[in-house]
Amino acid sequence: MEKKELAQSDKFVKNNVKMSILEEYKNNTVVRGLIQLVPFGGLIDTMVTTSYQNILVDRSIAFFEELNKGNLMLTPEVIESEDFLHAYFSTYKAALYTRQRQKIRFFSRLLCNGHLEQKVRDINEYDDYLKILDELSYREICILHILYEFEQSAERVESQFSMQKYLNFWNEFLERVSTDLYIDSGEVPGLINRLSRTGCYSEFAGGYMDHRGGPGHTTGLYQKLVELIQMKKQDLSDIKNFK
Repeated sequence: MEKKELAQSDKFVKNNVKMSILEEYKNNTVVRGLIQLVPFGGLIDTMVTTSYQNILVDRSIAFFEELNKGNLMLTPEVIESEDFLHAYFSTYKAALYTRQRQKIRFFSRLLCNGHLEQKVRDINEYDDYLKILDELSYREICILHILYEFEQSAERVESQFSMQKYLNFWNEFLERVSTDLYIDSGEVPGLINRLSRTGCYSEFAGGYMDHRGGPGHTTGLYQKLVELIQMKKQDLSDIKNFK
């Protein structure tokens, strides 16, 4: 294909993605305004097939659909601010290259709660949480949430933050992760330990360990992320994709 033909085809596909998304929100001026801001040529790969175009449209709809559920109040001052434009474009780009639709919705909630509703101090803190969410796989998010559920249940029984409390449910937690997320039981401890890189999980230092590793706990960083993305049990709906 000639370069000129490729450029024309590329332009057509990018415009078609944009128009397809705009059509979904023809009666919502706020969301349409956000879509119009997106420089699709800079976010979409140069070579993109019709099938991939449809995937991008579907992912974009998931993003804007969730964003539309929030209380969007966009003034000219907000839309023209560098901090908003940076947060919006970087979050949308991360969502566009995410497969699981539920994680895409998390990106929308992060933008709405973190930046638009100012639940983070500034754009630098927003960037931190965006990068953490982007780095976590959907399966890792589910593992953390299952642990968080066990922690919440244990706190109702025993308020003290201790390793013994975790030892009481740790084996059950490992089995739950293996069963619910369709992960071989031998792989679970390694996947859990890998979560430490994000700052959302920390293993107890100098504690009891066997061939499955020692227990650990979610951190304050994870709990703030849960608040920003409004993580709920229903959000584990995409785990069927793990089979």
